[in-house]
Amino acid sequence: MKLIRILAVAAAAAVGVLTLAEAASADPPSRDVWTSAFEFDDVWTCPGTTIHWAYSERDTFVDFSPTKQLFQRHGEAILTANGKTLTDNFNATVMGDPTTTVITVVGAVYNIQAPGTGNLLVDAGNIVVDNSTNPPTVLHIGGPHPQFFGEVAALCGYLADP
Repeated sequence: MKLIRILAVAAAAAVGVLTLAEAASADPPSRDVWTSAFEFDDVWTCPGTTIHWAYSERDTFVDFSPTKQLFQRHGEAILTANGKTLTDNFNATVMGDPTTTVITVVGAVYNIQAPGTGNLLVDAGNIVVDNSTNPPTVLHIGGPHPQFFGEVAALCGYLADP
């Protein structure tokens, strides 16, 4: 659950940063694309299990106007814990109006399957949240969003010690 919050806060911050670029509605949208790779140890998703995440992704920021920005993330994360390795293929778009605290996330934020087991965590579809509260207030939800609500038992069970 904290990871989706981190992503939501990062996305909200990114949308906020984009407001610094002023663009008239007649101007073409500004676009910034880059690739990144980073790693971290997650000790909160599955208490008692440290999950090492190694990300490789391509990110795109598009500033359409002072009231319309878009942040797209797509890539792959390799998860390892207790000698087990999983792959998360993700592709999600965060849209927002930086004059408000509301963001819309569309796509597959998490897409993790285990060979021979099937889906462990699929968080996909669309969700609209207001980030002015902690935790964020869900205004609309479509599709499964178990990670957002902390429902990660299948993932944690798979990654637990043998």
